[in-house]
Amino acid sequence: MSNTSALDCGADALGFRAKIGVLVPASNTIVEPEMAAMQPPGVTNHVSRMSRVNRPAHDLEKYKKFLGASVEMVAAIDVLMACEPDVIVHGHSVDSLAKGLSGADAMRANMQTLSGGIPVMLPAHAMLKALEVLGKPKNLGILTPWMPPADEACTAFFNEAGYNILAIKGLQHPTPLHIATATPELLNQAVDEINVDGVDCIIKVGTNSSMSFLVDDMEARLGKPVLTVNVITYWAGLRQLGIEDPLKGFGQLVANH
Repeated sequence: MSNTSALDCGADALGFRAKIGVLVPASNTIVEPEMAAMQPPGVTNHVSRMSRVNRPAHDLEKYKKFLGASVEMVAAIDVLMACEPDVIVHGHSVDSLAKGLSGADAMRANMQTLSGGIPVMLPAHAMLKALEVLGKPKNLGILTPWMPPADEACTAFFNEAGYNILAIKGLQHPTPLHIATATPELLNQAVDEINVDGVDCIIKVGTNSSMSFLVDDMEARLGKPVLTVNVITYWAGLRQLGIEDPLKGFGQLVANH
């Protein structure tokens, strides 16, 4: 009888169902713990950090120029490949939104080439997938942590995809690191502000503010779906691999679809 173990055959002892590669900017402190809280049994997350993003809040022309440019992503993907993930989820939403639908498609194709064909889930594609599952609610309220140029790019992306933006609020954090200081009180107040008459669905982009654990209560209060980027990107990455476990405590969409 052979004494070959499961490990000898290639099964990871903890990530025996899937290994999720996660790319984040160096300053991001929220994606990793939030996605860790969503791991189904037998799934593990493995994070690689890109370099610092320098979008100067005091110079909006320069700020606009740096949108859509992940810093040292090639090196971060190369490091991530060492653990042979089954899918890569990109924890940096503004880059995937900034250049429209074709820009998001090109970004995904480039990343998949760099990874040797490993599938990639971008926040932009994940949000569109979630909206499709919801039946494409047309009228959106959007919350961002960004300055106006990024908000404009976000609006343009969803408009191009066929959605109406009835309200958008940028919290205008001065640095990427400062985004992580957003409190539950601030996020709840901002969501209430964009929940104007006619809004069918609330979307939160910007991966470095922590809203994942607030979604259940927000949906109960508002009576409509709330899609927050870290939850939706992780959910879409799992579903791309055929992992259908409900993600409880992070909103109705990921719990039921």
